Amino acid sequence: MLAIRGATTIEDNEKKYIKESTIELIDTMIKKNNLTIDKIISIVFSCTKDITKDYPGKYLREVLGLTNTAIMHFNEMEVEKEKYLPLCIRVLVLYDSPKADVKDIYPIYLKGATNLRPDLKRL
Repeated sequence: MLAIRGATTIEDNEKKYIKESTIELIDTMIKKNNLTIDKIISIVFSCTKDITKDYPGKYLREVLGLTNTAIMHFNEMEVEKEKYLPLCIRVLVLYDSPKADVKDIYPIYLKGATNLRPDLKRL
């Protein structure tokens, strides 16, 4: 099994931005990692507390057809004295694959979230 991380930010707390950014993030993860939708086991989202208008996973079901994939949503932790990245959607995709070679996994960080892991700028 592979675990693939990613994150993005949205322009504003509106449904259209949640949808656009979520689809862009997951679509990029699928393409860059050569994933097959049927082999996605589950997806876990965490969002900052300022994202309240909708669930990102809702759009994966509607647009990408991930109807048999377990999708969960959580609030992102707020850690004291840490730099806060507003309007951020983070994701963990669990994928059924016999390969587990870390060099074959491409975490995807888009928009303002690229600052979360500058060491991973590989796109």
